[in-house]
Amino acid sequence: MRVIRLRFAAFVAVAGVLCGGCGHDRPGHRPAVGPSATRTSPTARPRSLTGVMVGADSAAGRTRVTYRPAKVRHVVDDYSEYFKVTVTGPPTTLELRPDARILLRVPLHGLDPTADSVTPATFVAALARNKSQLPSIGFQIRVGADGRITYLEQIYQP
Repeated sequence: MRVIRLRFAAFVAVAGVLCGGCGHDRPGHRPAVGPSATRTSPTARPRSLTGVMVGADSAAGRTRVTYRPAKVRHVVDDYSEYFKVTVTGPPTTLELRPDARILLRVPLHGLDPTADSVTPATFVAALARNKSQLPSIGFQIRVGADGRITYLEQIYQP
């Protein structure tokens, strides 16, 4: 019986230490230890994601890209192999860095399937020309620490 009470006391002590950062404003509760989930860091980490382009526009020397988050699934059936792009979220708009690397492939660019690096102006024009195809064309997107797009690569879909 004594062992059970000691184990229970140890459990309560550990739970009390862990619960110290739960954020309740009751007596006996301590503030959270370590970085807060609500605190924003001065420098965000770069991230990579997949999206479907909705559109892009240029104004005053800045290019803004609107995309919808998406999942890309590699599909292999009896006769072919391809990527299936499925939209998963609402539209989001980000600014494109002037030195961003943009790689376009078939069918958006209209040339051979090797990736060609293009300028932001060419990218905006290509999206405008192919507006009807955009919901099915996926892109790999890399966002830098400053919150702007640093890399776009069209996902090859035959």
